[in-house]
Amino acid sequence: MEGLVEVCEPAEVRIEFALNCKCRATVRLRSLSATAQVAFKIQTSSPNKFLVNPPSGLISPLSLATFQVILKPQSNLPRSYPRSPSDRFLIKTAEYIPNSSSSAATHPHSINSWFASRPYGFSTRDLKLKVAFVGPLLLHDAVTRGDLDAARNLIKRQRSLLADLSPTQADSLLRVATQLVNPDDMVHLLLEAGLRIQYHPRSDNQNGPGDVHVADASDHGHKELVEFQELGEAVFEASRHGDVRQLESLFGRGGSVKYRDQYGLTALHAAAFKGHKDVVLMLSELGLDLECQDEEGHVPLHMAVESGDVGTVQVLVHKGVNLNAVNKRGASPLHMARVWGYDDICQLLVSRGALSSPHVTST
Repeated sequence: MEGLVEVCEPAEVRIEFALNCKCRATVRLRSLSATAQVAFKIQTSSPNKFLVNPPSGLISPLSLATFQVILKPQSNLPRSYPRSPSDRFLIKTAEYIPNSSSSAATHPHSINSWFASRPYGFSTRDLKLKVAFVGPLLLHDAVTRGDLDAARNLIKRQRSLLADLSPTQADSLLRVATQLVNPDDMVHLLLEAGLRIQYHPRSDNQNGPGDVHVADASDHGHKELVEFQELGEAVFEASRHGDVRQLESLFGRGGSVKYRDQYGLTALHAAAFKGHKDVVLMLSELGLDLECQDEEGHVPLHMAVESGDVGTVQVLVHKGVNLNAVNKRGASPLHMARVWGYDDICQLLVSRGALSSPHVTST
């Protein structure tokens, strides 16, 4: 049986965790029904831990609705993360047919009453949502404990996690990693995933305990890794920030567009995702594969669509890229434009021949 709604990315309740304060995550639902309103009701396996606002509601045909999950203040770190096996949410959905005694009520209490009044044998179409905890606090804990899998999974779920750290936070995280009994794998993970640090060569006269030196973690490979990343990462970051002048300077010094981050993202992906049209045009003329995919199968056109900037999408469309490329979930650029509600981008893609009904795999 086909579903009535889909959960927009990320398809889980992803909460940035902090101690002793309320933590919130917003979940977006999109109606797949073209004709009927869809009633939804949210249930959780941990009612003493989470609040949901609103706990139920209505979604108009082919429209979006949101609800917020609130984690009550916690005095301890989660027992496991990012995934929390004991915490789950269930979204119950059904086509809304008002009771004969009421009009289209929209108050959550009315929707709950409507669900409760359904006749025996009435079935709903349900979606299950898992819970994931992310954030710098948990990453610091994972690195401190030397839990490589937890650190890797946190970074995969929150791509901007390392990039958003301040220089002080980044140096502190690296210092913790270098103090592990076996630091190599953790240090490599952090650097390859985009941890930005200032590299200061060691000298015989300066080696204070407060200084952070990459080479101190392990004298084989770390300095070379940083040097290898410098130009490629600089091109990537300049592209992400839309800095055309910096890119011109970097290319003049031999900067390459072949650099990829841990997720397989290129500078073109990064520029497209931020809607930097001029940078996308520059990079597209440097011989980079315009159909290059990241680890999730996204081509730059997917990222341009997600930016919501029709001009950026136009640059790639005019370059003749495949409009019907699909990621590993089977989602095409047109599907993503519809999910995000970007009507102008939808019209552009359809006018240039994008398929109107791409197959999308279940999550």
